[in-house]
Amino acid sequence: MKTKDYYNKIAKGYDELYGKEQLRKWNVAKKLIRFSKKDNVLDVGCGTGIITQKIARYVNFVVGLDISEEMIKRARLADNITYIVGDARHLPFEDKKFDKVVSFTVIQDIRNWDKVLKEMKRVSKGIVLLTVLKRNKKLSDIKRKLSKYFKIKKFVEEEKDYIFLLSK
Repeated sequence: MKTKDYYNKIAKGYDELYGKEQLRKWNVAKKLIRFSKKDNVLDVGCGTGIITQKIARYVNFVVGLDISEEMIKRARLADNITYIVGDARHLPFEDKKFDKVVSFTVIQDIRNWDKVLKEMKRVSKGIVLLTVLKRNKKLSDIKRKLSKYFKIKKFVEEEKDYIFLLSK
């Protein structure tokens, strides 16, 4: 089953299934990354916007992007949030559009990491935070790819994920 189809299928119960887990990751991540009221942020793979909404409290503006139409339909709006359906391999934004880019538990679901990482680097002004599931069998490959495109500033092991704070 394609990733998009899988997330469209589980969208209705996503918050119930993964909400607490996502908030746990957010609580660790917000200690690593400093947001300011001037920041414009991109949340790649935002799902139902659980973390996007948290980010919105700290920043000027946040865009939540997800490949699943059903996930985006369930995302809760706020004045400084825009949600769009899109593909992380082809981000529809100009170069250096965002002060920060975040992506929670997405990279391992995408086949072409190179494209995604290049795109995140392209649209970021310098800071990227992403998480990777610990149970992922390709973690060492992902780490190698991260090092190809970014400097790993900080690395934290969370209960189910590894959290990377990256810079250009």
